[in-house]
Amino acid sequence: MKKGILITALVLSSGINSLAQQSAVDSTTAASPASSTQASPADAAAPPVTQLPGTYAPLTRADTARAVHELFKSRRGGGAGWLALGTAGMLASILPAQQSTSAGVWTPGVVAGTALVGIGLNKSIQFWWSREKRVLRELAATGHLPYSIKRRLKGNFMPLHGTASEYNPLLAKGVAPNGPAPSVSVSTAAQTLADARQDTLDAVQGFFNAKRLGGQLPILLALPGLRLMTGSNASSSSGSPYAPTQNNEPSGGQVAAGLLLAAGGVAYMFVHNAPYSDAKFAELRTSYLAGTPLPADIRERLKEKHVAAGRVYRARMERKAARRRR
Repeated sequence: MKKGILITALVLSSGINSLAQQSAVDSTTAASPASSTQASPADAAAPPVTQLPGTYAPLTRADTARAVHELFKSRRGGGAGWLALGTAGMLASILPAQQSTSAGVWTPGVVAGTALVGIGLNKSIQFWWSREKRVLRELAATGHLPYSIKRRLKGNFMPLHGTASEYNPLLAKGVAPNGPAPSVSVSTAAQTLADARQDTLDAVQGFFNAKRLGGQLPILLALPGLRLMTGSNASSSSGSPYAPTQNNEPSGGQVAAGLLLAAGGVAYMFVHNAPYSDAKFAELRTSYLAGTPLPADIRERLKEKHVAAGRVYRARMERKAARRRR
């Protein structure tokens, strides 16, 4: 791709805003595109769209295909895990028997390992790549899913509405027909703008999450701080059981240094993460949807990886909210 997903979303947001300005009836305060470095007078006069990110059309086949792809991918990974666990158990039960001092093969370990390998093989065969392609081809052609797959599309694999720039498994090699490209439904201008804005918000969410994770790392300073405060020292232990017991009580300097390290890590975490909290993101999201451009210091630091990370986080939160509504 010549342009990243994030750049495409920002440019698309700019183009659709100008189209909405020409065709809209209301001329209220506008939504400036996230890709603009400076807000122009035309951007300030553009009317906001009525459809916001999170307000989507009905689910499409591409949305269902993404859920099917995630299901197969997860089950294949689980099958590989069962295979590895079962193989390790069998080897741990058989290999020691090769030694002259061994009492023989540990039969329960072999039986358990064989059962785990069987589970792994069953999952791998049931959710192999070839079957995934067959299911996706049937979904693309008829919109139908086998019951064994359809009943699993819930919880963590519940279909969610995706944006136009997300990966579409129906267009993958081996799934898309070899003939002329299938017709793609054309989204409305409002839906296209909503998708572009959602991509931008996903990038901001992924950026905030990455910064928060980086701010939590200094909390590890509490570990050496705890060691200093407890006075633990490997060299203070004596190898002789008859040696007098040594006093390992920490000195006042050690306690002060330990408290300083722990307090410094916690203080850095709170200070560093304060500009990237959920409350700050909600405030930024509200202002962005109301027409205020993204701050330049955030807009210039967004990357394609932040879009992908933000999408994964949003999908997890939406599925969690859906389970709570049941």
